[in-house]
Amino acid sequence: MTMNITMNAIQNVILIFPDERPVFLREVNNNMYKVGPYFWAKISSELPFSIAMPSVFGCIVYFTVGLNPTAGHFFTFLLTLILIYNCASGYSLIISATFSNKQVAVTLTPVLIVPFMLFAGFFVASSSIPVWLREFEYVSIYKYGYQALMMNEFHDNKNFPCSVVNGTQDMYS
Repeated sequence: MTMNITMNAIQNVILIFPDERPVFLREVNNNMYKVGPYFWAKISSELPFSIAMPSVFGCIVYFTVGLNPTAGHFFTFLLTLILIYNCASGYSLIISATFSNKQVAVTLTPVLIVPFMLFAGFFVASSSIPVWLREFEYVSIYKYGYQALMMNEFHDNKNFPCSVVNGTQDMYS
């Protein structure tokens, strides 16, 4: 779910800003407004969609998959999806602002996203990642999304109890 919602957010944002970029640069250079007000106006105007999109997706998936049926877990799941979606939107906004050509931005996005997937701990265990590359896992959207969704599903779940190791919860046992 984390990968799906992240890729959806990236595709929704990465294709929009390169078209807006020439107008934005012209208006900023003419001192019509600064970057800050543009950024906050863009974020606030897209906020309803940034909440609705992951919420609709989450409502469909949550009950279809049969996840933990309590209301608290459901709303935590939706909040996590909304936060993941908005983080991915912000990251794709950075990518699209960096490259002026839409085709270059779209082409390089997988190159910039795949390392985050690799360092998230889902495909490769954190212990098998070289020490000098482990710092990348702490900036991965996927790592925190996976952990939040796993803790939400399995914490206090009577069907899948987590074991206690050395006084701490170990969700991977």
